[in-house]
Amino acid sequence: MGRVSSDAAIPQVLQGDPFANCRYGVAGWGSQIETFDVVSNLGVGWYLDFSTHITPLGPVQAEYAQMIRLHQGSVRRQGTNTCGPDYAFTVSPALTDTALGARVDANPGVLWIVGNEPERIGQDDICPQQYAEAYHDVYHYIKGRDPTAQIAVAGLVEVTPSRLQYLDIAWDTYYQKYGIPMPVDVWAMHIYILSETSDGDAHIALGTDPDLAIPFSYNCADSNSYCHAEHDDVDIFVEHVEAMREWMLDHGQRDKPLILTEYSLLKPYHFYGTCPEGTTTCPPEGLEGCFCDENKETFHPQRVVDFMEATFNYLMSAADPRIGYPADENRLVQQWLWYSLQVDPPLPAHCSNLLAYDTSYYLVVPGQAWQDYVHAIPAQVNVLPSRVLPIVAHSATGTGTVTVTLTAEVRNSGNVALTDTVTVTFYSNQGLTQTIGVATFSGLTGCARRAVVVTATWEGLGAGAHPYWVLVDSGQGITETSEVDNVGTGVVLVDPRQVFFPLVPR
Repeated sequence: MGRVSSDAAIPQVLQGDPFANCRYGVAGWGSQIETFDVVSNLGVGWYLDFSTHITPLGPVQAEYAQMIRLHQGSVRRQGTNTCGPDYAFTVSPALTDTALGARVDANPGVLWIVGNEPERIGQDDICPQQYAEAYHDVYHYIKGRDPTAQIAVAGLVEVTPSRLQYLDIAWDTYYQKYGIPMPVDVWAMHIYILSETSDGDAHIALGTDPDLAIPFSYNCADSNSYCHAEHDDVDIFVEHVEAMREWMLDHGQRDKPLILTEYSLLKPYHFYGTCPEGTTTCPPEGLEGCFCDENKETFHPQRVVDFMEATFNYLMSAADPRIGYPADENRLVQQWLWYSLQVDPPLPAHCSNLLAYDTSYYLVVPGQAWQDYVHAIPAQVNVLPSRVLPIVAHSATGTGTVTVTLTAEVRNSGNVALTDTVTVTFYSNQGLTQTIGVATFSGLTGCARRAVVVTATWEGLGAGAHPYWVLVDSGQGITETSEVDNVGTGVVLVDPRQVFFPLVPR
């Protein structure tokens, strides 16, 4: 399999602002999405509203992520952490032609997220064993109607040991029940730094060992608990991201994209408008109507902005050659989504709102910071060969020649969809002068989540190893092709029983 280095990337920088940046997403509801131009105002490249639609509500430039909801069904646990193998569950929309089927048929190739915080009471609230079954049923129903669809697991509230245990149980249950690993196209997570006590912010993850839960403490120096002041701790945020990528690596899922389908700050700034406007700190005895952390600081707008910009900086740059996604230049996270435009129903206490409403929606301080940050990012297209397949072929006699089909997978790790035509040329020599075949395509979305597969036919190959090279050219004017990362390599091995030297593709 060909590997591609990212050290010498030469991205195509596009002009035009604003644009739909596929890295950045938002959650919203109804009129917020329909009446507020999230692309021109915020540069949003994807969004969700925790539901499904035959016709999505937002602008066509931004990708709508469909979300299927789950429910434990008639057996309710009444707030307990008990799970069992025989609990019922329901899927919404139902797996019928007129419900989910109609939505799948109307939206080919889109992203479907199966569930929302299934381990949390008050959200989908479904045991990990039943989540594995629900995921199986939804995955095969959608893929049966649309093989081009992408299916993502639900984002859990955060990436803590108990949440990872929930994933382990779901993963193991799927394998035990169906005999294969869970087939996931896209992995998802949420990151909210919250305690996990039975009466805490995130609750104990359903069906997991309560001893793994992170308790709440007012002592922020206690490394075994979370306090209010740690809710926007960027170092802990980074730990959650890396823990999810480590879990993916351990489960053979490194070569899958990871998306952050919800994050922000959930602590309230104030309680329904009773905190004096502009309050950032409280006296030792507290201030009526204000929510203050252990350091007597409120979750005021600038604090939200500082957290937003710090996490944007991290997500934009975080990469690791050991645990990162190879097709996206080893980035740890491919796309992220802020919660939210404005919570529904509108709650002024929600400190992370990007919008407020008077006679129309307008940007508040965090929303203006979002706009300023994202609009400053240039649009980029970076089209690379993410995978070049090795081929083993056999001639009829063991001494004749064969014709093979060469295959390469191409992805766009830029932040904007490609509209220009891309030329992919297959060569039989490293100097890229002896052409085997040429393929062209256009219209590839960014963030390396989707791929275009191109092929070429190579005739007259005799016994032995035949290396080949694949050059992807999106009109960037590249001339030095031997050291840039838009060249991938593969090999064809013909009649390997007649060949006695090692096969080591680069």
